[in-house]
Formats: sequence, C-alpha cells, structure tokens
Amino acid sequence: MNQSLLDKLNELKEEIEKSPEVLELNRLNSLLENNEEVMRLCYRKDVAVTNYEDALKHFGESSKEASQAQKLLYEAKLNLDNNELVKKYHKQYSIVREMYDKINEVVFNPFK
Repeated sequence: MNQSLLDKLNELKEEIEKSPEVLELNRLNSLLENNEEVMRLCYRKDVAVTNYEDALKHFGESSKEASQAQKLLYEAKLNLDNNELVKKYHKQYSIVREMYDKINEVVFNPFK
C-alpha cells in the first residue's frame, strides 16, 4: 500500500472515532460497565446460561430440567434486554453498525 492511501485510511479512522455516533456509543458502554443493576442482570444471565448448558449436557434437550433452565435463561435475558440503559446501548449500537456498513460499502464495493 502506498503512504497516501494509508494516510487517508488513518484519517478515516480518526473521523470515525470522533463521530458523535461512536462517541455516544462509547459513553453508553462506559455507563453499562459501571452500572450495578446492569452488572447484576448480566451476572444472572450468565449463571442462567451456564445452568442451561449444564442441564443440556447432563439431562438432554427434552428433559424437564433443561426446559426449566431454558425458561430461567429466557427470563434473565428478557430482564437484561428490558433495562433502559441496555435498550439505549442497543439502539446506539445499531446506529453505529449501520454507519460502519455504509462505510464498508463505499470503501470496498469498488473491489467486488
């Protein structure tokens, strides 16, 4: 690659990092990482995942134990997803992902 192209890619990277969309996503991510409620909900979901995987391994997919563990996992995931901060984060993440998809399309489509 030539230096001019590398410089332009570096400029693009810097502009992306400074974009209001990415800055807001980073802000929300920081809030998530420091929110005790979200950490508690994540922990409950992680425990539910482990319990479900264990139930599948030990009792099988159609067992009563696996069914109960799956229900608890569903509830834990639902509680996490319904948290307002998590909702805001997911919404902002979608915005940033769409922005990245457009950038990829513009940058890489000529090479397809």
